[in-house]
Amino acid sequence: MAPDRVPERTDELASLYRTLLADRRVLVVLDNAGDIDQISPLLPGTSACGVLVTSRRLLGELAAGVGARRITLSALSPADAVELLGAAAGSERLAAEPEATGELARLCACLPLALRIAGERVSGSPYWTIADLVEQFTAEQHRLDLLASREGASPVRLAFSWSYRKLPTAASSMFRWLGVHAGPEFGVRAAAAAADMTPRDALQALEVLVDANLLIEVARERYRFHDLVRLYAVERVNAEEDASARQTAVRRLLDCYLETADAADHLLTRRSYCVTLGHTSTNPPQAIFVDQRAAARWCELERANLLASVQQAVEWGEHSIAWRLPVALWGYFFLSKPWQDWTRVLTIGLEAARSIGDRRGEAWTLHSLREAQFSMHRVGKGAEYVERALEIFREIDDQWGVREALSNVGYAHRLRGRPDEALTHLVDALGLWRQTDDRWGQAWTLHSLGETYLDLRRSNEATPALREALNLFQAIGHRQGEGFALGNLGHIHLSEKRFEAATELFHQALVVHDEIGDRWSAARSMIGLGAALHATGSTEAAEGYWRQALTICEDLDDTATAESIRMRLTQ
Repeated sequence: MAPDRVPERTDELASLYRTLLADRRVLVVLDNAGDIDQISPLLPGTSACGVLVTSRRLLGELAAGVGARRITLSALSPADAVELLGAAAGSERLAAEPEATGELARLCACLPLALRIAGERVSGSPYWTIADLVEQFTAEQHRLDLLASREGASPVRLAFSWSYRKLPTAASSMFRWLGVHAGPEFGVRAAAAAADMTPRDALQALEVLVDANLLIEVARERYRFHDLVRLYAVERVNAEEDASARQTAVRRLLDCYLETADAADHLLTRRSYCVTLGHTSTNPPQAIFVDQRAAARWCELERANLLASVQQAVEWGEHSIAWRLPVALWGYFFLSKPWQDWTRVLTIGLEAARSIGDRRGEAWTLHSLREAQFSMHRVGKGAEYVERALEIFREIDDQWGVREALSNVGYAHRLRGRPDEALTHLVDALGLWRQTDDRWGQAWTLHSLGETYLDLRRSNEATPALREALNLFQAIGHRQGEGFALGNLGHIHLSEKRFEAATELFHQALVVHDEIGDRWSAARSMIGLGAALHATGSTEAAEGYWRQALTICEDLDDTATAESIRMRLTQ
């Protein structure tokens, strides 16, 4: 149209635009739209035309208002990412280093823009291997700089900044503070702690970030960054917030994980003594979880974050949290048996406690490490840890710790094949526990006594000890202990060839194990159930339970028990 015929008002322009398109078949491409206000005047008034909108935002109002069909583009698949790298760098060169190529695509978060730039860097560096470039890209603090053009600008950083600068204040604040989060994904509670917001305000801010395509919602109220976006968040918090504010945010975040882990531990262990705080409390931690299964599920879901938080606590000088957090996870570790992770974070915690001269932290970390070693059949090392813990507890006059460690020294003697020494320590520990009203300590000491009597084939003494332990576990609602006691009572009946009674007890134990997700204990009860069934001629059923137990032990990397099951299956 002639310039003098073009109106100036937006509504008149839109009307004229639609009139001109009315008799035509036109595809209108609206690229990089910021919001619905930019798009609305440019929508044709006839169905003969089509509109393709690209945007960094989800633009849900467009779908609701005019029935647009929304297509969310995620990052490329690993195979497609490598193909795009090949288009920029040459497929022959990539084919010579397939593993390094796959890692380079991962470090680019499989984002097309980053992949294009990385491909150009590969093609422009003929004397560098792809593995050399991967080594450069691995340094997180420089990765966005490496994804820059030859003129020095970083298109990836610029693309992120377009989205970031358009955020409302609360959402931009949330984005920055999430840069202090060490783990791969997070929930609303952790995000609220990092940003110092209420959960409600945090949820609203997170939804804005999802809408802006700066976060991915991976489950209900659970989120993660693309890797490169996370690096940009780290840049922003480091650039816009001072060191003191970042330290405070990290402490808030770590305290949040510690508080929640402590609440989970209270439900999973049912002990009245709060190890992380160092006192006996008649008021349980805040009711964050509805039941034990929910507590265990949270621990499993947050496992990577919790492990990362222990290391982060050391890096930021929060050494007290560095030992308290793994100790607060004792109930979860004892239930799920992630052997290597368990040992690693407790070792970090032990070093942290020693670095600040925290004797109590050293003792409780050693005491927790003993169970990890016992679970991996490293009895000598476990015994060394618990004996040292007992010494420290006595030195600092931690009487709850003394009772607990004394009981576990007895348990260590039992595992080392010294039942008489085990009984001496366990009887002494039980005497101390009976002077208190702590049913948790009494229950576990009685349970260890029952196991020791069972080893000695003194079932007339094992049975009442385990029965009393079972009653105490049930009274305090400790389902894991209840399952343990039921299983051991089953083993007593098995040793006395009362196979029907043994079978019933093993079945009861398996119900409890399944309810709380105690797979390791389930395997032990399956071994006993298989033995009872095999003794009564139900060979096929027995082997079925043994094979289930073998699968669990292999999954948990319990090689010693797995080998004993294989021997049963070959006999």
